[in-house]
Amino acid sequence: MNLQPVAGFFLIVVPILLIAAWIWGLGKRSDFYESVLLSSGSVLLSILLYLKVYSVIAGQSAFDAIWDSFRRGFANGAVNSGEILSMYHSLGIFKNFTTVQQLAEYLVGQLKLAVPAFLLISSVLYGMLLFFVIRFVIKRLGREMAPIPAFEEWALPRGMGFGLIILLLVSLFGSWLGIPNFEVVQFTVTALISFLFTVLGLSVLWFFLKAGRVPAVLRWLLTILLYLFVGFGLPFLGMLDHIFRMRRNYRNKFVPGKK
Repeated sequence: MNLQPVAGFFLIVVPILLIAAWIWGLGKRSDFYESVLLSSGSVLLSILLYLKVYSVIAGQSAFDAIWDSFRRGFANGAVNSGEILSMYHSLGIFKNFTTVQQLAEYLVGQLKLAVPAFLLISSVLYGMLLFFVIRFVIKRLGREMAPIPAFEEWALPRGMGFGLIILLLVSLFGSWLGIPNFEVVQFTVTALISFLFTVLGLSVLWFFLKAGRVPAVLRWLLTILLYLFVGFGLPFLGMLDHIFRMRRNYRNKFVPGKK
């Protein structure tokens, strides 16, 4: 059965309708961060509904279908699995794997570990994309909207940031204790925090480059280069700003009248 129309309905039509409904309904009453949360939640709900409908129609979950296809690719030679296994062995990795099936099962296990994080992060990205597009359309129709802060002003709500950090510590402790399935929680929380604080770190970087009157073209170039070569440091920059309010302190000191 062709499930593409079903996927199109749940992954495109449903989130658009949900996001458009609350954007129109709330108008100026919803701030940017609530909007991102609602948009991400709308997309995530749509994805979960689609996965449920898919499992009912197809008789198996969408992810089981992906894992089976992945295994078949290793088994029938569509993937150069023998060469991949030999390469790993030459690097001293996976020497206990003697068959490509063992390697396939290991990789499937790692992919399963990443599913919750993938769903959350993709929901945030897709939700934000839909939010900006739908908000633009609705604003053009004459509906008043709450303003969106400039990228250099983006910040996590204070309580949310610290809550995520505490959740990360709890997940790390649970994994250390060997509590079943806590490695999934740890991976998901770590990936989500890394993503959110990377965006926040980029915002902080853009703020100080702009405050230093770096020309726009050079700002873009420096941001891209720093992301490519020292991108691992951006989440820490975001965390430092969240904890110590570096941008606010800079504004208080060097920009009179603006906090």
